[in-house]
Amino acid sequence: MTNELKIAIEDLYKTFAIYPFKSSMGGCPCCVSNSDKEQLHTKQLRQLDEEDLSRYAFKAMTTWGHTDDFKHYLPRIFELLATTNFIVDTFVVLGKLEYGKWRTWTENEQKSITEFLLAWWTDLVKNKSYFDKEAFTEIYKLIGNITQLLDRWKINFDDNSFKNFVELIYDYYNDLTNKKKEFKDLDEVSIDKLIEWIKLNSGKLENGFFYFEEKDKELAEKVSTTLYIFERTV
Repeated sequence: MTNELKIAIEDLYKTFAIYPFKSSMGGCPCCVSNSDKEQLHTKQLRQLDEEDLSRYAFKAMTTWGHTDDFKHYLPRIFELLATTNFIVDTFVVLGKLEYGKWRTWTENEQKSITEFLLAWWTDLVKNKSYFDKEAFTEIYKLIGNITQLLDRWKINFDDNSFKNFVELIYDYYNDLTNKKKEFKDLDEVSIDKLIEWIKLNSGKLENGFFYFEEKDKELAEKVSTTLYIFERTV
């Protein structure tokens, strides 16, 4: 985990600390059982784990609790999302922000969330072993500025940023330049910026092939195929 992400997570806890724990939080009796509610009361906020919070993260605000309740648990839910294989889909968790109308929240709350999202994205491209298209798309939808995401994607051979770059082209470049079904949540201007960014960094593919030719033959082979995909569609 990057130091920036650690700081952003701590800022979430600090920012949303004003929303207290409630011993009783209303929920639809058909959707939320007493045992579900008790699960949230077993530990302090920072000690709650995926099993404790997964059902609430899925039901928050729709059938369980209100916006201020969600704000209390938000720092821990987002921490788990960014640091574990959280069992609730990213689009569900981040979708809660739109549902809760987060752009009407206080300025410092919006700022804390935005900084977390950008720090998490930076951590993803550096450290995750594969290109997380879902996270990329959902963060883009909330930030609304693809340039901020691309500026933070510094492609290096000594972390996973290059591998993620390769996978983006390998898995999605044909779609980006043709049907655009995989990135339907991006507007045309953003897609054009993404394609242009790929082209500007395409020289790293050949350099990466030679860099990994002996160090990681499997990756080098994938880079070679990726080069073919890119050059065929330019």
